[in-house]
Amino acid sequence: MNLVEYLAKASEYLMRHGVASSRLNSELLLANLLGISRLDIYTNFDRPLAEAEANAYREALARRAGGCPLQYITGEAGFRGVTLEVAPGVFIPRPETEVLVKKALEVLEEPEAACRVLDLGTGCGNIAVSIAVERPRAVLVAVDCDEAATALCARNASKADVEGRVDVRVGDLFEPLDGVAPFDLILSNPPYIPVAMRDSLPVEVRDFEPEQALFAGPDGLDVIRRIIDGAPPRLVAGGWLALEVDESHADVVAEELESAGWLDVEVFEDLALRPRIARARRG
Repeated sequence: MNLVEYLAKASEYLMRHGVASSRLNSELLLANLLGISRLDIYTNFDRPLAEAEANAYREALARRAGGCPLQYITGEAGFRGVTLEVAPGVFIPRPETEVLVKKALEVLEEPEAACRVLDLGTGCGNIAVSIAVERPRAVLVAVDCDEAATALCARNASKADVEGRVDVRVGDLFEPLDGVAPFDLILSNPPYIPVAMRDSLPVEVRDFEPEQALFAGPDGLDVIRRIIDGAPPRLVAGGWLALEVDESHADVVAEELESAGWLDVEVFEDLALRPRIARARRG
């Protein structure tokens, strides 16, 4: 079989197993395996697969059909134009979080201005690394309680040539920041899913991504409330906080920010028009 024939069979196989966008998944898995682009598959469509390549492709397809996220199989994910290394055990970046970064950067001064930014729960470093790439004078601190995540963040910062401006620290939220100067902006995509919603999640999320990056108590607000409480002394006067939240409690987060004395509280919709981003200024 040539490459296009393999793709046709692979797409049909993934479709039978309920994988959405089965053709795209088949293309990305094959392109990743061969180290080529999706376009190259079609410009070299008559190329056969060697036995080892065919076996590796079948194994990758079986993992995907079993629910393993595509990004864990390919080992990479795109975020705001940056290709990031990802790995099992560390949360996969989502397009919705690109909106968080967009809304956070809106409150900073001109792109060339110096600024200090804190990324809480950095995971693979998608927020910190993308901001460092987009804002050449930004200095970032990226914190995560998981050593595997911080190691991944450090590698992604190095690959993007911004490691000199991304200080990666292991610890629980604000805990590893003693003696650190205050920030102009704090961002976080924290755990925010209510525990009761676990069974409603897609298999590839529920059974493969780390629970500590997903769930945060009965209402999903355990970590968000700790961030809201702990952020003011870590911000400069007039500094900003931006949080990704669940649509089920976006209004609650806004109310609690206002009750805690935060100013200019706003909630923004994500790409699917759901209220998912909360932003506020320190009072």
